Amino acid sequence: MSRLLLALRLRKVFPDVLRSITAGLVLAFAGSRANVARTILSCAGIVVGIGALITVVTAGDLGERYAKAYSESVAGRAATFQVDLMAELEDLEAFEADLQRAGGTVVSLSTWISGPVVRSGGTPVPDVAFAAVDASLSDIRRLEIVQGRWFTEEDQESLVPVLVVNEELAGLLGDVTDVEIGTRRWLSARVVGVVETSAFESYPQLYLLRSPASEELMSSLSSSEEPLMLSYSVLVPPTDADPDSFLYRLASASWRWGAPTENIDEFVSVWRSDDSEAVDEMLGYLSMGLLGVASITLLTGLLGVLNVGLVTVRERRRELATYRALGASSLTLFVAVVTEAVVVSVVAGAIALTLCLAGAWVVDVLASPYLPSDVSVFVPPEAALVGLASAAFVGLLAGIIPAWRALRASVVAGLRE
Repeated sequence: MSRLLLALRLRKVFPDVLRSITAGLVLAFAGSRANVARTILSCAGIVVGIGALITVVTAGDLGERYAKAYSESVAGRAATFQVDLMAELEDLEAFEADLQRAGGTVVSLSTWISGPVVRSGGTPVPDVAFAAVDASLSDIRRLEIVQGRWFTEEDQESLVPVLVVNEELAGLLGDVTDVEIGTRRWLSARVVGVVETSAFESYPQLYLLRSPASEELMSSLSSSEEPLMLSYSVLVPPTDADPDSFLYRLASASWRWGAPTENIDEFVSVWRSDDSEAVDEMLGYLSMGLLGVASITLLTGLLGVLNVGLVTVRERRRELATYRALGASSLTLFVAVVTEAVVVSVVAGAIALTLCLAGAWVVDVLASPYLPSDVSVFVPPEAALVGLASAAFVGLLAGIIPAWRALRASVVAGLRE
């Protein structure tokens, strides 16, 4: 019997609550349309606050993508070690094998060399940066191919040195089908690809594949007065990115390639070349600072909406009292006042989002020449969701106090005004 009575009561209560909520929503939208000036005034502070919040999230997302592109383009993906070999070893192949045995998942020669000159059609190109690399470098660093291809294992069988140049050097060479490189004498070379000129490295750059065809050039550099110091890029798991531990494991097999175990650091240097950790830390501090500014601005907007809501309730005491006298429930008036504040805030959030979308488009057009090709400026979905959700939450908070004041107001005193 008690369950039956409870069910009957719920059937009577739920329609009343739903009717009150629906009536409150209707009154809220009617009040917003009837007081356009007040609605615009309430929107102003929220637009600034939500706009600042969306901008913070957008800037953080852009900074993260830009920093990742910078680190992967210049130094390598997380986590990348640079291993510098400062002396000639008895068995270089054993050393390279031990780089993988010590924890490297991908190993590539990545040595900047000076001395060679490149020319096309008999005209030398000055100030070209040469890098002797392996084909596996593309698995470590971000290299955007714009023409042709990157090195493959088949290029090891080429009878002439194989090259990949960046766009800057390709433009200076003109005809990349007639290229020669050399130190003491010229060697014909074959260009198989052109990589995008990085926004971080805009100078002429050339990648020389280490192969049997390039041994003569590499040997001439090693036998010069300043021996060639070899450097390697080694990709390791981010969870095992301690250079000291890597060097310790490498030193345990130093006898295989002819270096003493005791003073291994005099022959081999290992350091982390990618800046992902430092960049993440910097972006964290920057995001916290921008978030603090956005929170203060949003709080100011909340106070603005709250103040306008209190003034609105004071000005509409007669109107609200009339509703109460005609039978409107307390819940109806509470929902009406709160919903009006939420509607104003959400509208302000939508305006702020629209302005941020337009601003991001303008910034992307202006900044695209200076950004990597795969990094663009846009408002990420999470920024839009955070902005609109914050707007609704601010409106809810700003509407509760005025709604509570409206319910406490005397109906008789309101009708006498």
